[in-house]
Amino acid sequence: MNIARVLFPIPTDEPFSYLIPEILQESVTAGSQVVAPFGNGFQTGIVLEVKKRDGEEAGISLKEIHDVVWDRPYVQSELLELIRWISEYYVAYLGEALRLIHPAQNMQRQVLQVRLAGEIPAQPLRGNNTELLENLSRETWSDLPQLEKHLGIKPLLPTVQRLRQQGIVETRYLPPTSRRTFKEVDEYHLNPQEQWPAEILSAYQEGTAKKSARANSLIDFLDGNQPCLRPQIIKADYSDGLVKRLVEAGVILRQKKTVERVQENAYSEPEKPEPLTGEQQEFAAIVEPYLENPGFAAFLLHGITGSGKTRIYIDLILRTLARGKQAIVLIPEIVLTPQMMSRFRRYLGEKVAVIHSRLSAQERQEILHKAREGRFSVVMGPRSAIFAPLPNLGLIVVDEEHEPSYKQNDAVPRYNARDVAVYRAHLNNIPIVLGSATPSIESLFNAREERYRYFYLGKRINTRHMPRIHLVDLKTEWQRQGEMPVFSENLMLKMEARLVCKEQAILLQNRRGFSPFIQCNECGHIERCPNCDITLTYHKHGRRLICHYCNYDCEAPSTCPNCNGFDILFKGIGTQKIEEMGRERFAHARFLRMDQDTTRGKGDHGRILQKFRDHQADFLIGTKMIAKGLDFEQVTLVGVMNADQGLQFPDFRASEKVFQLLVQAAGRAGRGSRSGEVLIQTFDPLHYIFKYLMQHDYRGFYDREVETRRNLEYPPFSRLALVRILGPSEEQVYHFGRELARFLWAANEGEKFQVLGPAPAPLMRINNIFRYQILIKQNRRKDPTMRQVRRILKESIYKNPDLKKWPVKVQIDVDPLEIL
Repeated sequence: MNIARVLFPIPTDEPFSYLIPEILQESVTAGSQVVAPFGNGFQTGIVLEVKKRDGEEAGISLKEIHDVVWDRPYVQSELLELIRWISEYYVAYLGEALRLIHPAQNMQRQVLQVRLAGEIPAQPLRGNNTELLENLSRETWSDLPQLEKHLGIKPLLPTVQRLRQQGIVETRYLPPTSRRTFKEVDEYHLNPQEQWPAEILSAYQEGTAKKSARANSLIDFLDGNQPCLRPQIIKADYSDGLVKRLVEAGVILRQKKTVERVQENAYSEPEKPEPLTGEQQEFAAIVEPYLENPGFAAFLLHGITGSGKTRIYIDLILRTLARGKQAIVLIPEIVLTPQMMSRFRRYLGEKVAVIHSRLSAQERQEILHKAREGRFSVVMGPRSAIFAPLPNLGLIVVDEEHEPSYKQNDAVPRYNARDVAVYRAHLNNIPIVLGSATPSIESLFNAREERYRYFYLGKRINTRHMPRIHLVDLKTEWQRQGEMPVFSENLMLKMEARLVCKEQAILLQNRRGFSPFIQCNECGHIERCPNCDITLTYHKHGRRLICHYCNYDCEAPSTCPNCNGFDILFKGIGTQKIEEMGRERFAHARFLRMDQDTTRGKGDHGRILQKFRDHQADFLIGTKMIAKGLDFEQVTLVGVMNADQGLQFPDFRASEKVFQLLVQAAGRAGRGSRSGEVLIQTFDPLHYIFKYLMQHDYRGFYDREVETRRNLEYPPFSRLALVRILGPSEEQVYHFGRELARFLWAANEGEKFQVLGPAPAPLMRINNIFRYQILIKQNRRKDPTMRQVRRILKESIYKNPDLKKWPVKVQIDVDPLEIL
C-alpha cells in the first residue's frame, strides 16, 4: 500500500505519513489537498509526495487519509517547489511557508457536501445507496453530517466515495465558517403553459380579470427575462408572496443558482483607445520571443512617470493570452487596485480577477477556486497574488517594483514578493517584467550587472512634458509668516489658480491624523503611549489620542495631566490638519482626504477616486497611497507639504525612499493636455536629493547613491539579515541577544560575515514588548546568497537546545527593508 507525506500549515519542516486507502489510490497525488486525522480530529493538509511503504515505515502503525478535497491536485508542483525555496531562503519552517498557499484557517475541520451528478442506475441499489440517493438533489448541496443524522446511518463516507467513483454524485469540502463560500440565490423560469392550472392559463390568455393583472404582469416580465434571479424580481417591484403563489401553482419553476460573491469595481474610467508608441512597441518586441518560445528572462522596465508602462503591461498580457497562457500582475497598494482593474478590464473584459486583503474569506476562496480551474486569465493584486494557483502561467508583471510594501514584515515568512516573483518566473521558465519610474537601487544594480535586461522609457505619451518642480524654503517662510508654516504663500497662490481654472491638485502629507503629538506649553509634558516608546497621535474626530503601533486609544486631555495647565499645543501636521486648514483658507473649495482612516471599509478607495475623477472635489489630500500610480487628467498641481519626513531616519535607504516618493508624487501632475507643476516645501533645500529631483535625473541619483553604498559595504554590495529578539523582560532580551551573538561569531568560519549588536531597536518597546536586534552583514563576493548565514541562523534559533529554552521570541528578516 502507498503512503502519502502530508504537510500541515504549522511550524514544522517534517510532513506526516498516512496510508492511502484503496478507494483513494488513484486520487491522491503530490499537491492533493486531503482530509486526515490530526490530533483529536480531522484537518486538511497538502500531499508533498506519494511513495511505496517500505523501509522504517513498513513496521510503523499509520493512520489512513480520510478523503480527498479536490479531484485533482490542489497545488501545482512548481508552487510546492516555490514554498520550499521560500522556507530555505527566508529561514522559516516549511509548514509556515505552506500558509502562503494553504492558509492556516483552511486546516480546520472541513465539512463534506454532496449532491446528485448523474443518472441514478435503473438496477436495484444495495446497502445505503437507495436511502442516500432519495435524499439528494441536483440543485442543492447537502451536508454529510446532517444526512448521517437524518438517516440514522453512520458512516456514509464510504458510500459517497463509491457513488462518486461511479459518477452518480459529486462532492465538495467547505470549512464550517465558510459553508456559504459559493453563494446561492433563487433563479426562476416559466414552466411550459401546458403545465399551468387551467384557471390561471385562461386568465392569462384572456387578460380580463383584475385580480390576475399583477400575476399576468409578472409572467410577462419573466417571459422576457428568463432565467431571472430573485434580486431582479424584487427590483422590478414584484412581491415574494406573488412569486410564491405562482411557484406553488406550477406556473414558475424555482431552483438554486450559484452566483459570484465578488463585487464589481466601484471605480471606472472612460473608454479611450491607446495605441502603442514607438518606444512601447520596441520593448514589446524585445519580450515577444520569450512569449513565443517560453524561457526565463527578467526585464527591468525603467519608465518615467506618464510614459505608459501600464499600456505595455496590457499589450504583453494580450499577447500572452493569445497563446492560451495566463498572467499575474502585482501592484503594491490596494489603493491602485480600482484604477488598474478598470484599465485592464477595458482591454481584457471579465478575464481579470483581483485579490487583496479587503476581500472576505469567501470571496477570496471563490476567486482562487476559479483561478485554479483556469476560469480567470489574469490575477492582479498586492503581494499575496504571486501565489495565485494559475495552471498555465505565461507571464508575471511587477508594477512599482521598488515599493517596500512588497516585503511582508508582520508575519513569517518575511518574504519579498518581488523576489519571489522572479523565482517563480524562473521555476515556470517564463518572462517577468519589473516596472518602475524609480527602480530600487538593487534592481538597477542587477541590470548594470546584466542579471536583468534593462529598457528605458524616457518620453511621456502624447508628447506631454514632465512637470516643472519648485522648492519652497520653509525656514524663509517661517520668518515671513512668524509661525510654523503649513501652506506657504506660493502654494496658496497656485491652489487658488487651480480653482479659477477649474483644475485639480493633489496634496501629499505622509502622516495621518491631526497632529503627531500634543505638548503642554507650560511644563513641556508630551503624551506618550504607555505601551510603546512613541508619542500618541491626535485625531480630531472624537478627540482621540491613538498609538499607530499598538492601537492604544484614549481621550485627549483638556488639561495637562502633569501640571494641570490649560495651554495644550497640537504639534506637527497630519492629513486631518491639512484638510481642516485647507477648508479654512479655501472655503469655496471641495476637499477629499485619502488615508488609512478614510479607507477602512471595502470599496472606500474606489469611491474616493471615482469622486475625484468625476471632479466632485478640487483637492485630494493624502498619505503616500496617493503618490503612486494614479492618473487624473485634470490634476495640474502636486503640493508636497513637508518633504523632509523620512530623511532623518537611521536607515541607509532613507534618501532612496524619500527620493522615490517625491518622484512618484511629482509624476501625478500634468498627465493630461495641460502642463503640470510640483511645489515641494522643505526645511533643507540644499539636500542633494533635490538637485536630482528637479532635473528628473534618476540615473544621476543612482550613481551617487550606489557609490556611497559601495564605500560603506551596504546592499547591493552586501547582503543583510536582521535578527529581532522580543520579550517582556528587557534584561532577558538583552542577555539572549548576547548569547546568540557569541554563537554566531563562533560559527563564523573565516570571518565571512559581520555580527553587529545586540543593540536596542530604534523603537525599543512596542505594546510592552522589548525589542533588541542583531544585524548580520555578508560581503556579497564571499557568499552571494548568504547560504552560510541562513544555515547558521536556522541551526542556532530552531535547533540549539541552549538557545531554545529562553523565554523570548526571535524573528529573522533576510534582506530587511525596515529596521524600526
